[in-house]
Amino acid sequence: FPRKPGLRGSTARWCFRRTGSFYDGSRGRFAGFFADAGLPPTLPLRHNPSPMRVAFFTAGDVGAGHLVRGAAIGRGLSRAGFSGTYRMFGPPLAFPAGRRDDYEPVSVRADRALRDPRLAQGSELAARLAGFAPDLLVVDMFWGPLRWVLPRLACEAWLLVRLCPPVWLEGGPGLPFEATQYRRRFSIEPIPHPSLTEFLDPIVIANPDDCRERDQVRRRFGAAPGEPLALVQHAGQRGEVEELRRLAGPGAVTLDLFEPEAPFPAAEWLPGADRVFSGAGYNSYWEARWLGYDGRTTFLPFPRSIDDQARRLDEFREIRPRENGADALARRILVGG
Repeated sequence: FPRKPGLRGSTARWCFRRTGSFYDGSRGRFAGFFADAGLPPTLPLRHNPSPMRVAFFTAGDVGAGHLVRGAAIGRGLSRAGFSGTYRMFGPPLAFPAGRRDDYEPVSVRADRALRDPRLAQGSELAARLAGFAPDLLVVDMFWGPLRWVLPRLACEAWLLVRLCPPVWLEGGPGLPFEATQYRRRFSIEPIPHPSLTEFLDPIVIANPDDCRERDQVRRRFGAAPGEPLALVQHAGQRGEVEELRRLAGPGAVTLDLFEPEAPFPAAEWLPGADRVFSGAGYNSYWEARWLGYDGRTTFLPFPRSIDDQARRLDEFREIRPRENGADALARRILVGG
């Protein structure tokens, strides 16, 4: 039977019965069997298996994009039949949507201990992650706060990187990037970099069958019969949504995640609009491309220190995702490969 590499060095014992595959953590590999082939499994299922624990970490605190990516991965795992525990860790967020049971706010930017190899393993972040005891830690972009924390965790770590300056994966004096800390390093946009060894299609929070019906969208936002519905969606820095409102003109409805009543995730609602006005951040752009409303979307790129929204619009305009990267990542977590 084919055996695929999975999470190494974990003590978890996790059974994934939906696909006929299971993770034998004590042996550090995934093994598969196919009952319909009339052949017995080569490894026995464990009694009383412990659920697998997957953590997602981000230090992103500009906009809601990093929260959305973590939520997208959680949805991908759920669609794949994941029966373990998934939890997100990151800085406190101003968005009501960030107040989730599966999101644990933790001090990152203000914690100076994370910059000191002698103190980092005693930091709040290290304690929270160690308390969760993940079998796998999925790191969204921000490897720096974990540089001296990962040795304490003793779990496998995977890194996800979108468009960013090349120096992002080099580090600086006293805080060098160490690629070997991450067994798998994924580019989640079509960007080449020698430190990124694998590619995933963009990770998106919704699939086409998650989207709301056009009539439901029009009722939700009060569109009069026969009138076009224009939606402004943004979750960046305060004040930026005003620029999009001016661009959209009178009558446009705003989905602003700073507002408690804003629907989350917005991506489920946008395909039902006649026009969409949005920034060109990772999630906004790839949601539109994956869900098919990019042709009705006006993108306005905003400046970011570790992103280039204008470059995304220019270089990736001919690229359409083949699948939702959240589903592809979930497959790799659950069955290896």
